[in-house]
Amino acid sequence: MLKCSHILCRVNNIAHAVRDYEALGFSMQWGSAPERAHNALLWFEEGPFIEFFQIPKRLTYLIPPLGLIYGQVARKRWTHWAKSAEGWCDVALEPADRKRERTQEGGIDDGRDLTAIKSAIAQAGVSTSRVIHGKRTRPDGLQVKYSLFATEPIGLPFVVSAYDPPQRPEKIEHPNGATGVEWVRMEVAEHHLRSFQALSAGDKWLKTESASQTRVLEVCLAGLNKNLDAKLLHGAAFTTTSSSRKTGV
Repeated sequence: MLKCSHILCRVNNIAHAVRDYEALGFSMQWGSAPERAHNALLWFEEGPFIEFFQIPKRLTYLIPPLGLIYGQVARKRWTHWAKSAEGWCDVALEPADRKRERTQEGGIDDGRDLTAIKSAIAQAGVSTSRVIHGKRTRPDGLQVKYSLFATEPIGLPFVVSAYDPPQRPEKIEHPNGATGVEWVRMEVAEHHLRSFQALSAGDKWLKTESASQTRVLEVCLAGLNKNLDAKLLHGAAFTTTSSSRKTGV
């Protein structure tokens, strides 16, 4: 039902993160106009992508009132993001094989309706927030819409819709040779395992191991042809299939 959409890396300064990852040989895409953006995306032609994001302090004051609107599960997730140190802080799942198609009412299903998925997850015993409808404006002025909902407890993946319109570049090359995410290694607490499996059953990217907490440990990249300077990774940890190299913290 769901597959890995992307991995989130929290950073203290998004401009510095984009500069550093470009220096490491990645082609980065700003989420919005660079002078006001809070996120940037590291795309691959297939599979999960990576999102780097910053939460300015002024936006943290909006978390309590937004929690009243969207539910305390959402409030807890946003608070977790705001308080996390630099590095991997979450992973998102998206509907598998979701396609745009005409609805019975004659409109177009743009892939942002998460109602049925949210209901199925709730029936599996996983607490969720209300569905949140978001949007942002790309640097070229195109408005991008999406939906998401948070899950509880913290550490479980949250769920996002497809972007409307689709955002994945048809062709992208990274000077450092990276071609895609091979897998995402995660620790999963025993008391989270049943809920985690209910969310991720069938996903081929998430590799799990038993631990005392649930969190992302490292991301494996295919094709990487150079070592990555850990000082420029903003807390993220990578490994690569091209060798036994590991890099990051």
